[in-house]
Amino acid sequence: MKKLLLCVVLFVMVLPCFAIAEEVAVEVAASVVESEIPTQPFSWEQLATIAGAALATMLIVQLLKLPLDKVWKIPTRIIVFLIAAVVMLLATYFTQGLTWNTALLTLMNAVVAALTAMGGYELTFAKLDAKKAIKTE
Repeated sequence: MKKLLLCVVLFVMVLPCFAIAEEVAVEVAASVVESEIPTQPFSWEQLATIAGAALATMLIVQLLKLPLDKVWKIPTRIIVFLIAAVVMLLATYFTQGLTWNTALLTLMNAVVAALTAMGGYELTFAKLDAKKAIKTE
């Protein structure tokens, strides 16, 4: 009997939380509907972020890695950093303008974007390459 009474009391105490959660969910849904959905794959604002620069860097490196390896033997990590730096410097230039302060900060963020792109490669493409290598043996 005590357990049943305790369950009823807890249910009555938690009931207002459900009402508040429903109200918040309606507000969040309304704000999502009002938000602007991007219509293009990349914008300069997106490329200026670490996530956008890392994605663009990973895609560009995958496109250029094989031809560059045939011509020059440049370590891929250097290429990744250079591409991330160029992408972020251009994005910063076109969004807020480039000064010495923003350029240095952008180069530091490019290190993070390059490391993120290399980690993303390890999670996606490296596993595919390893599976191909096992099948060919």
